[in-house]
Amino acid sequence: MIREAQESDLEEVFNLIHSSFSNKAESDLVKQLISDEDVLINLVVESSDTIIGNIVVSKVTMEPDTGLFCGGVAPLSVLAVHQSSGVGSQLMKEAIKKSKEMGMDALFLLGDPNYYKRFGFNASNLESDYSVEHFQELELTKDCLANLKSKVTYANAFLSL
Repeated sequence: MIREAQESDLEEVFNLIHSSFSNKAESDLVKQLISDEDVLINLVVESSDTIIGNIVVSKVTMEPDTGLFCGGVAPLSVLAVHQSSGVGSQLMKEAIKKSKEMGMDALFLLGDPNYYKRFGFNASNLESDYSVEHFQELELTKDCLANLKSKVTYANAFLSL
């Protein structure tokens, strides 16, 4: 079952993220995003009273400001024993759906282009501080990113990665 993360879930979510990435950087990132109130969406997948997956969408900004409402997807975490079973795909699809419902214009992420293209993401032409090959975008509002000359910046918590 996919649902919004609750305050009471957070310790289990942080442990899941730590386990998924085998280090504390991403769980510390999510803690900071929450502390900074930069989280837009925080979803979990629960199975038998255990959280087995999590996805976070946080605020991003554009410089110069384009007036678009955009989010950055990161991290997407799934317990190792449940990876390659569709949990990550379910979370990604639900995050995209919720983003549309919230009126977001676009989502950005860093990741494997071969994995994320199945959700409609493609390499972004916008400026960012990240690898061109792995920095990807998904327009939720048709052509909203076309011909833009802006730099996409993730929330401040990402500076610590």
